[in-house]
Amino acid sequence: MTLLLYLTVVLTNGYYALKKRSNQILVVLTLLFIFFIMSGAGPFYSFQADYDNYYRNYYSVLDRGLLHGNQVGYAILITIGNFLGIPFPLFRLIVIAACIGLLYKYVIKRYQVNVNYILVLYMLYAIIIDSEQYRNWIALTVLLSGLHFLETSLWKDKLKFFLVWLISISFHYSFVFYAPLLLVNGKQHNKWIKRLVIAALMLSLIILLNGNEIPFQQLIIDAVNNEDIETYLTTRTNFGFLIPTIMHGSSVFLAFWSRKIIHNKYYGRELNALPNDPEFFEERTIRRELTVSNIIFWINVSMLMIFPLYLVNVQFYRLMRSLLLITYVVCAKASQHIIRRTPNILFNAMVLGSVFVWLFLDLVHRIAPGRLLIPFFFENLL
Repeated sequence: MTLLLYLTVVLTNGYYALKKRSNQILVVLTLLFIFFIMSGAGPFYSFQADYDNYYRNYYSVLDRGLLHGNQVGYAILITIGNFLGIPFPLFRLIVIAACIGLLYKYVIKRYQVNVNYILVLYMLYAIIIDSEQYRNWIALTVLLSGLHFLETSLWKDKLKFFLVWLISISFHYSFVFYAPLLLVNGKQHNKWIKRLVIAALMLSLIILLNGNEIPFQQLIIDAVNNEDIETYLTTRTNFGFLIPTIMHGSSVFLAFWSRKIIHNKYYGRELNALPNDPEFFEERTIRRELTVSNIIFWINVSMLMIFPLYLVNVQFYRLMRSLLLITYVVCAKASQHIIRRTPNILFNAMVLGSVFVWLFLDLVHRIAPGRLLIPFFFENLL
């Protein structure tokens, strides 16, 4: 039943995505479906799921304290739930509903693109892993909800995004590695990001020649003194780094291609209308669209700074996976601008192909299908 409903929702959204227009009734129904399918994922899986760990963690937080075994933001959140006497299943439902609402408001709806296009791409892969990695998804929601602060060059907005980043870290330590996003802006060129990416790739070569070990690794581990980070840094991947390389590369490529399509759409157009001119509001929309395409492109490029981490532990692929939703935004906008049939088919085929590459490498090749992919459809409470 779950699989049948899932396919129906995906295909229906896919139809409106190809028609390049949003159906608002379908959007509401799809968001409700996402809520129910994510809510039902985990509790009754045959294999131990992350759900079991979150369940035990929720009821033991008061005994262990806020700073023991938890990121403090998440610990505070579940402590509030305990004080209010909310059972974990209900608490989880409330958090899932809140996260969906925030992502819709600040990521999907905000950029005025074909919502059905974004939803169908999200449902084809990312929803499955997000339903499992609950705490990571909360941190992701916080981070993505603050990306709009990057649209301006005002210091107060830069500070707001910095604070949003810190809050996301309080839910999941791995979000400290999103530090490169602090350098992102809406300009077409970003020399600092280019320079740091080149430096990161050079460091990657050194790590590769050093047996996949970061120079002075033990000094870093001793200085940080955190078990999770030590585990990440001491796990060997051999050639496993090729998997996140392919995944990350596909996102950078799509962000680059999408930005190029959007910029070509307005190439040569002068955007200098005054507030009293009839073209002012249209030009303001165009400027914002160009700015957003630059931001999303540089988000993907800036994260190449974490490439050395792929050589140390393949688990760092999660950092790029979490940014797929914002990448789908710029893909949706680019798709709307393609008029000719053949380029339109080619572009959307590449976008869809990228989604299936992520799905295969993550939920078929890296994780046994019986662990997560199959239970999501056949052991879901929906």
